[in-house]
Amino acid sequence: MSNDSGSFTAVVQNGIGRLVPERVTREDHVVVLALLVIMAVFTYSSQYFLTPDNLTNILRQTAIVTILSLGMTYVIISAEIDVSVGAVMALSAMLAALVISSGYGWFAGALTGLSVGGIFGLVNGWVTTRIGIPSFLVTLGTLGAGRGLALMVTDTKPVPIDNATFFTIFSGNVGPVPKLVVWTTALCVVAHVVLSRTQFGRHAYATGDQEQAARFTGISTKRVKLLTLTISGLMAGMAGLLLVGRLSAARPTMGAGIELSVIAAVIIGGTSLFGGRGWIPGTIIGALLMSTIDNGLVLNGFGTEHQQFVRGIVIILAVALRKSDEESGWI
Repeated sequence: MSNDSGSFTAVVQNGIGRLVPERVTREDHVVVLALLVIMAVFTYSSQYFLTPDNLTNILRQTAIVTILSLGMTYVIISAEIDVSVGAVMALSAMLAALVISSGYGWFAGALTGLSVGGIFGLVNGWVTTRIGIPSFLVTLGTLGAGRGLALMVTDTKPVPIDNATFFTIFSGNVGPVPKLVVWTTALCVVAHVVLSRTQFGRHAYATGDQEQAARFTGISTKRVKLLTLTISGLMAGMAGLLLVGRLSAARPTMGAGIELSVIAAVIIGGTSLFGGRGWIPGTIIGALLMSTIDNGLVLNGFGTEHQQFVRGIVIILAVALRKSDEESGWI
């Protein structure tokens, strides 16, 4: 036991070490290659795939999945999971839109959306760490509660908004680049720096890799998990605001089923489902891969059921590839 504690003391004092994939692994090569192959296939099968408008649309689709995936990356690295992100995003968007449409202004609406996301994340973290209920069950419960509340607050009706300042901040373009992509890029940079260059990031990796050993070094693993689940909720709230900006309205059904794409993006990007491994650049590539698959399937006439089937298969393959890499010593 002392050996485990000593090794983790070294990790915490000297940096993240092997817990962060600073080098490119075989899995990274496979994911990038898979993305290129899939793009080539869809380019051949649909004349609309490689058009500027469709590529911009893929970036917009990727943005929402990516923002949710940033929080999910933190959660899974700490050896937890959050399946409530889609419902929390919908509820945050609905309440933000209600506040804005009631005349309280864009700032109050934005603050409401972020607060709702943060509160749900905090509740998920508190119940998980203080009561000891597994995060999967806790967030499964908040998924149902959040989705139900989103339907109840407006009697299942959408909430349109018309606030010029809100759209100036969360919608439109900066030159040829959608503001949705600009926001996503900024959040990715911040998330990567925090995870890879701060003490909190090192503690998250240590907690997910060997929680008991991490506690022996003085890390408050409960606090780490509470914070990672709160961050996930905040990212869901932010995604809700940006999605409202894109659609000009909030709908209670928005984000239904997006959890699967988010989890798939994180796992495909190299984050271990068992905790302690992962990084933000890989998550971004995983999100881009999932959005590209969804987009290409739609262009080729496949429905939602086919997208769900493919996501499930991709998750199985990603986890199998990760386990194969671990056993072969690549990571």
